[in-house]
Amino acid sequence: MIANQHRLLAFDPIQMARHIIQQAEEGEDGRRTAPAALRNTEHLIAALAKRLNETGHVLEVASGTGQHAAAFAQAFPHLDWQPSDVDADQRTSITAWHRTVGLPNLSAPIEIDVARPWPVAQKTVQAVLTINLLHLIPTPFVAQFFERAHDALDGAGRVIVYGPFKRGSDFISEGDRDFDASLRARDPSIGYKSVEEVITSAAGAGFVLLGSDDMPANNLLLTFTKQ
Repeated sequence: MIANQHRLLAFDPIQMARHIIQQAEEGEDGRRTAPAALRNTEHLIAALAKRLNETGHVLEVASGTGQHAAAFAQAFPHLDWQPSDVDADQRTSITAWHRTVGLPNLSAPIEIDVARPWPVAQKTVQAVLTINLLHLIPTPFVAQFFERAHDALDGAGRVIVYGPFKRGSDFISEGDRDFDASLRARDPSIGYKSVEEVITSAAGAGFVLLGSDDMPANNLLLTFTKQ
């Protein structure tokens, strides 16, 4: 137990965030643009249209560059979008996107560290969304993510997670296996989680799987609702 605690304390979420940052280009206006986000935005909007509630507040955890938040706020004008990120430089990029698009339903970013309590009032949001986060955090933090999402959500709230996952103990492709190995070389406590692991973590926080959507590049969009 003590060894596990030391491993968690050594985990640096900002360091892992910068693994993603270095793959993004920064414009003169401060907005960062990540090629991966450009590729999956359209597909995510189509999938989220089936999974999000018609109205309410969406809390996006680990918003990264802010590209998604800006695109989602435009695609879903009936939803109020709250982006967040642990990294100050990423929040600067999100702020630049917020300023540029000027949408009334897109808020300025807040700081959320999945390893710490969230600065969000209980039962005030209708959906919690995270994109490409779970494979970048240690397994115990996945359970914490769902527990804190449960506190933030109202009675009909949903948690939506997108990213790469194992199916059981199997990788879908050699590319997934190689990416997982590269992540674990940086930090042995992170890496791909199986769909079954995530469902179990969600169930421990009071969620059940509502639906699973196949996405390009072997990714999944998993939607959970409160039991």
